[in-house]
Amino acid sequence: MKGLLLTSVYLVQGVLNLVFYGIPPVMFSVLLPQRAFREVAWLLPFLVLLYFAIGAFSLYYLGLSSVPIRGKYLGVVYFSIGLAGSTAVSLEPFDETPLLRVLFVAWAFLSLLGLFLLLRTENLEDVSPLLIVSALLILLFSGAVSFLTAQWIVEDYYIHVHMNESVPENATVIVAYPENVSPPGGTG
Repeated sequence: MKGLLLTSVYLVQGVLNLVFYGIPPVMFSVLLPQRAFREVAWLLPFLVLLYFAIGAFSLYYLGLSSVPIRGKYLGVVYFSIGLAGSTAVSLEPFDETPLLRVLFVAWAFLSLLGLFLLLRTENLEDVSPLLIVSALLILLFSGAVSFLTAQWIVEDYYIHVHMNESVPENATVIVAYPENVSPPGGTG
């Protein structure tokens, strides 16, 4: 039963991240010190990918490998990062929608539950391999989606960092490439 619950935690986090794909990028942008973030923001997509890879390897070793102790170690790292990051974000003062705070509190709770179950579970022998593979694939796909969207956060961050200080903070910045358009009624 504990193995099924643990697998479900991985699965729910993967599905939750597919629906709200910005969870890990925001977590890492808060976990990294602000002074360092300016210099290493380009690493954000790779940190997100590494985070989900740790979770996926943990699940693999726990359920499909003959070395479940590696899965425990990796799982502790995965859930600890999730707990620390989501707790840090949920404690940040922000005026965004309350759903954002609820989302990060839920991620923190799932990470805490995952840590608790992980420490009390030896392996996932009682769990169907099909469920483990499904959770693994959803976690990996979720990580890939977050990897791709994290690049948008980095680009947006660098646009704001390199903007002229005279531009008001609440200004809308549109970055686009000009297109040649023929004049109305023209044949060119």
